[in-house]
Amino acid sequence: MAEDDEIVSSRATGDAAAVGIAMSADAAMAEPARAYLHEQTELAKLQKQNLLEQNAFELSHLRWRRFNDQMKGAIQIMLVLVGLLILAALAATVWNASQADGIVVEAFSVPPGFAADGLSGDVVADDLTNKIADIRDAASGNSFARSKDVRNARDEDIKVEIPETGISFAQAWRYLKAWLGHERPLRGNLRKTADGRIALTVALASDSAVAFAGSASDLDRLEQQAAEHVFAGVDPSNYVLYLDAMGREQEAYNTISQLAQSATDPIARSGFTSLWAAMTRGVLGDIPLSLARARYSLVLFPRMQVSHREIMADAQLLGHDEEALAEAQTLLGTNERDYPPSFQGQGFASLMGSVTLEADAAAGDFQRARNDRCFYCTSADELLQRAEFDARNHDPVESNADIARALALGNASATALTRARVFEDEAVANWGAAAADAKAYGDAILATAVGPHHGLYPVLYAKLKNSTFATLLRAYALARTGDFAAAESAINATPQDCYACMRTRGMIAGLERKWSAAAARFETAVREAPSLPFAYANWGEMLMHKGDLEDAIAKFTEANAKGAHFADPLEMWGEALMQKNRSDLAQAKFEEANKYAPSWGWLHLKWGEALMYADRKDDAKKQIALAAQLDLSAADQAKLRTLEKKFR
Repeated sequence: MAEDDEIVSSRATGDAAAVGIAMSADAAMAEPARAYLHEQTELAKLQKQNLLEQNAFELSHLRWRRFNDQMKGAIQIMLVLVGLLILAALAATVWNASQADGIVVEAFSVPPGFAADGLSGDVVADDLTNKIADIRDAASGNSFARSKDVRNARDEDIKVEIPETGISFAQAWRYLKAWLGHERPLRGNLRKTADGRIALTVALASDSAVAFAGSASDLDRLEQQAAEHVFAGVDPSNYVLYLDAMGREQEAYNTISQLAQSATDPIARSGFTSLWAAMTRGVLGDIPLSLARARYSLVLFPRMQVSHREIMADAQLLGHDEEALAEAQTLLGTNERDYPPSFQGQGFASLMGSVTLEADAAAGDFQRARNDRCFYCTSADELLQRAEFDARNHDPVESNADIARALALGNASATALTRARVFEDEAVANWGAAAADAKAYGDAILATAVGPHHGLYPVLYAKLKNSTFATLLRAYALARTGDFAAAESAINATPQDCYACMRTRGMIAGLERKWSAAAARFETAVREAPSLPFAYANWGEMLMHKGDLEDAIAKFTEANAKGAHFADPLEMWGEALMQKNRSDLAQAKFEEANKYAPSWGWLHLKWGEALMYADRKDDAKKQIALAAQLDLSAADQAKLRTLEKKFR
């Protein structure tokens, strides 16, 4: 054991020389050597402990230094972020200041006598601010363009001083906007004249001052005149629309005529000429002249996009459906950034809403058209628009429900209501009622040319709209009742270059079994509007009734190519295939038509019949049962009873 202890001790950390002496010493020196080695071992342990503690201290110190460095880095990052936020805020402030536009009404100068009576400069400024804002709002309700803002100068008087400058934040903000923005200050004064009257003087920015004089009791009228004068100088186009909205149509027309002819800048002149076209239509009722002026505005500036809307509106009234569709497609190909800022936002949405409706209706996509917005309609008239497309999509139940909803709102126009009822009557083959409602629709249109209300149209406008919108509906309904003499008399009063009128001529001739005359009229209609599907579908229907099934299918094919979501040619295509004893092929056409007109009772009847002939009786029963749940005409109900008997 002693030898083992010596071996262990010899391996301990210590002085190498001492270890050597201890290992080579004689027995007399062994005990001191062991004591020495023990001391060296204890010293090594102390050194080890010291190193461990020193290492722990160094690690703690390094950790603290790392944390300190991290904190410094975080603070630096935070400072950078704060700096970036400040720069972003400054940039946003500068940007907002550069975009500042409109009218800033400052406090007016008013004699002490007026102020003592409560008529201070701030009161006059408030009056003018409110009146200009009212003019702007009235104009904006009838315009695609957003008018500039108007505010009172003291609206931003926040009493917070910038240190060591004596300038309030509001003042600094005003200086910045005055430097970078486009706001125009409106200043003025109210004073008594030598004859005891009062004079209200206004001056917009650097423009010459204009005074409006009258008696003291006329102050409200003078403020209104001043507000109109100021607004006309800032936004002349919307001022014209304001005049029209206020029932001052002739004044509006005269104003825009002068602006369109006096403007020297091509873009401004194009814009004024486009509005002149609209006023020509709405005030004079001269649609061809309106169309010519709208086209000329595009000669002046080809990118005046709103002019395409004016051309579309004129083309619709004239019955030039191909041109109306082309203009709608042109506008649908534009982006909001193509328009000036005043036309963006709500104005752009309204414009796109009107042209989307035109494109969907022209393609026979009534399922989509029913959901298109009518931005300048009343809420009731928007429902009536939807009722029309419900009916044209062969859903008379929903059409009737929409009419009931519109009537419940109480603000439906007579024209929108009677038009919706015509199509609802047609959907259930109630042709006598359709003829009567079409007559009422025409009367309602003509009634818009009578009376003092500003929304009424001139006589020429009303007569043309009655001819191209209402008369043709009445003519076709009369023909379906069997009164061909009255139908011919009515349709002959419509324009020869009206697409819908010409195809209605073909439909009436087809009902009279005048095949050649019908074909010639459909050919003319197709030539006038080759992009629309309706004349092709009507032509195919006539050929199917004549027995020319191959030619009929060819027309249905063309109609489907022009309006892929138009259910009527698909359904009639299926009928023609059934007459060719190809019920197997007809089923696919009925199924496709069902995607776009799922509530069409007649479609489900014919589909059930085709399935029955294909010996798919269970599927046939389902379609016939579905048809029985839908609103069917008397003829359709008779067909339903016949099919039901075959399954008994």
